[in-house]
Amino acid sequence: MADFQEQLQRLQEQLQRAQARANELPSLVPEPPPPPVDPEAPEWADERARIEARVRSETSVAELQAQLIEALLDNERLRRALEEERQNHARTREGLITALGDALDTLKQRRRSPKPP
Repeated sequence: MADFQEQLQRLQEQLQRAQARANELPSLVPEPPPPPVDPEAPEWADERARIEARVRSETSVAELQAQLIEALLDNERLRRALEEERQNHARTREGLITALGDALDTLKQRRRSPKPP
């Protein structure tokens, strides 16, 4: 009986920690996208200079259009991958919390049921 009580106590503590962590995580409602990067910000100076040099070296409008299309497609692919990862994370979190709750319920039921002779 003491083993079940100790195990129940440990699981309750784990559940409380998991719930506390879940409350700290972002909600399932998508957050608004972050503000666009400010290309004038000092931390982007090197990246901006590199991109400007690359763009200036391309003299063909068609080449620049192809690069823009590629960049926009890559941006969309990354956005979709991030959204899928967020959804998977939320499902995993909910599944773990449910599993902990089920384990606690099982332990409580075992504790309450009479032991066979």
